[in-house]
Amino acid sequence: MKSMMRFHRWVGRGLAALLLVAALTGAGMQWLQPLPDEAPAAAGPSLQAQADALDRGLATLQATRPDLQWRLVQLGRSTLQVELDDTRGKRWRAELAAADGRLLAVVGEDALLGPWLVRLHLWQWLGVGGFWLTGLVACLALCSTAVGLRLWWRLRRTRAPQLRRRWHRRVGIVALMPLALLFGTAAALSWPGAVRAAIVALGGQPAMEIPVAPVRPDLARVSAGQALLNAAAALPEARPQRLYRQAPGLLRLRLRGEEWHPYGLSQVFVAEQGGGVVAVRDGRQLPLVERYVNVIFSLHAGAVPPWGGPTTALLMRLGWTALALSLAALLLTGLPWRQRKLPR
Repeated sequence: MKSMMRFHRWVGRGLAALLLVAALTGAGMQWLQPLPDEAPAAAGPSLQAQADALDRGLATLQATRPDLQWRLVQLGRSTLQVELDDTRGKRWRAELAAADGRLLAVVGEDALLGPWLVRLHLWQWLGVGGFWLTGLVACLALCSTAVGLRLWWRLRRTRAPQLRRRWHRRVGIVALMPLALLFGTAAALSWPGAVRAAIVALGGQPAMEIPVAPVRPDLARVSAGQALLNAAAALPEARPQRLYRQAPGLLRLRLRGEEWHPYGLSQVFVAEQGGGVVAVRDGRQLPLVERYVNVIFSLHAGAVPPWGGPTTALLMRLGWTALALSLAALLLTGLPWRQRKLPR
């Protein structure tokens, strides 16, 4: 009993600052995302209009900022969000009007709140060490949650001598299962290689190889908009979400069908030379080693299921914000605010 109490206490105190930052930044990231529309298919411009707008906007960017090269385009909204890299490695974000491709803004990511919250949440400035730190903190917090349940069961009939301890027990038992879910999914997302290796070891199929674009200098290079249309035609029942520059000469379109994942699991690879489809991966036919993120990421991020609308998304965000505040309350009520005086 004493050893469990000591472990629970010192893990909480040692990880308090890290968990508090993770909780507050995670809640902030929730509210920076736009709410989904009631009818996504009819809410914004057509795919043809988005493709034309993308080509016009990228042409404007090429003329005004030739040092920038796009690497990702967020689709399906009233504005197309384009993430770019400059020659010095700095990242930028541009907004294009999805109806006509007008360049609305070009801002460095250092000036945006969202990227700062992501860096804090994942400790990205530590590189690979940030993922290891996040995974280690999540595993220790998960163990501390299990120990806390055991301590609550042993002490449930006793009255804590201090008000903050009583509140610590009450908040802890209510938020225990959602917090365990968040810590467990955080650990799985921090160490995807270990999760995939475990799935393969248990009999699952290995992940698919990334296709290589064929070298065809005899074919003309297609625009990003034309590549988007060619890729979307391969899976017409799914909604295009993101267009990536996967590798030199290869583009990747990510689509969402009935998946829970907000960006979808289906992918179509297109060669820039000629615009031909190189590979099609339907999210319904992917091996488990690639489909597990459909649940893991969606649970951790509080993603809305495909049938959910703005009301569901708002309720999900309120619930996840309340969970972040409950974690902060647990950390604050568990800290030793005053040193107990020992009897003489």
